[in-house]
Amino acid sequence: MSRVTANVDSLRDFELHAIHLMADDVLTPEQFVALHKLVTPANYEYTGCGYYLTVRNPSLPEQERTVSVPVVGRADDIVCGFLLFLGNNELTLECHTWGPVEVPADFRDRAVRVDFPDPGSFVRLSNR
Repeated sequence: MSRVTANVDSLRDFELHAIHLMADDVLTPEQFVALHKLVTPANYEYTGCGYYLTVRNPSLPEQERTVSVPVVGRADDIVCGFLLFLGNNELTLECHTWGPVEVPADFRDRAVRVDFPDPGSFVRLSNR
């Protein structure tokens, strides 16, 4: 599937919740307020199995950083995970498939529940 890029409304409530869970110790309270107040369009890129959503604000960090705290989103039979990329006054939220059902293009319009995964759901890998 080809990638689709567009400008969309700013962050949805479930995306803000995912960012809070992942970056509570990374972003300042002022940066979270700025994210909640964003009214500028976000750059959205749908990949066929998830999406990237990028917002820009002068209060966001200049220094590049990747945040990969495990956070899971669920809507119907769709399960997804998130990554955050910070830097150059931008925040990019990656939403990617974590289950057998791909994240569809209309995922942002669904009732998505976001939380930390159940600790028992992780697969333990052993060194061989």
